Amino acid sequence: MGGWTGIALALRGPADDRMASRLPTSLHPLAGRPVAWHVLRAISGARPPPCRILYCTVDSPELPGLTDIPAEVVAVPPGGDWWAAVASHLGAGDDGPFLVVDAAAVALRDSLDALIGGAPGRALRSAQGEPLAVWIADRAILERCAAGGLEALADACETVPPADPDEAFLVRDRASLARAGAVIQQRLIRRLMEGGVTFLKPETVLVDVDVTIGPDTVIYPGVVLEGGTTIGSETVIGPGCRIIDSQVGNGVELKGWNYLSGVKIRNRAVLEPYVRRGFD
Repeated sequence: MGGWTGIALALRGPADDRMASRLPTSLHPLAGRPVAWHVLRAISGARPPPCRILYCTVDSPELPGLTDIPAEVVAVPPGGDWWAAVASHLGAGDDGPFLVVDAAAVALRDSLDALIGGAPGRALRSAQGEPLAVWIADRAILERCAAGGLEALADACETVPPADPDEAFLVRDRASLARAGAVIQQRLIRRLMEGGVTFLKPETVLVDVDVTIGPDTVIYPGVVLEGGTTIGSETVIGPGCRIIDSQVGNGVELKGWNYLSGVKIRNRAVLEPYVRRGFD
């Protein structure tokens, strides 16, 4: 098979990080999707695109919300050989190159493009020296170094600086999860602004990945938009509103501190402050 293969490694259990959680870090929610989903999305969006993406995990045979990313789940038994599991999914022609990424390197984006845009045999590391991603020429290198994990693979490569230093970190605790959330929010809000949405104080707004907003809509401070919420054009979302999995039409005005969950608001409707819809 031509092209390159992307591999996301989610091999750490809940006790391996400092999250104080029963969930592995790769499954913690971030902007409405698991941490690992963002890594897989970055791999799938790299240029040139991969011919194949493998999600290698020991904690969950399935990744919620994976249906919109063309990735195959590779289950690894606890303490098992991840490369043997991956190799069983590769065909005879899948000889490389390979991009191997830690599934907690959630902020990587431009740095991945820069990495695969150059010669194989290079690695990205965080400021603390932790390996984030490696760009490997062929299977022989993986077969020789995979037993040592991503660290051994990175040691076999030249370390190169990330294209954007703000991308070069791993989610290992709640503080780095919050840092990742800030990076993702900035990207989501910037994309919506480029589509014609006005945010009066964007740093105070939270938006999930699957939220869509029409042009010439104005979002006031303190707004939280979650799930698959859709908001039409020329709508005003007043301060302090929280909207979850709802459809808000065109020309609507929510005057502020409204709570909507699983409801549909018709075009040109006006909701007075503190009006709540869809709650028990």
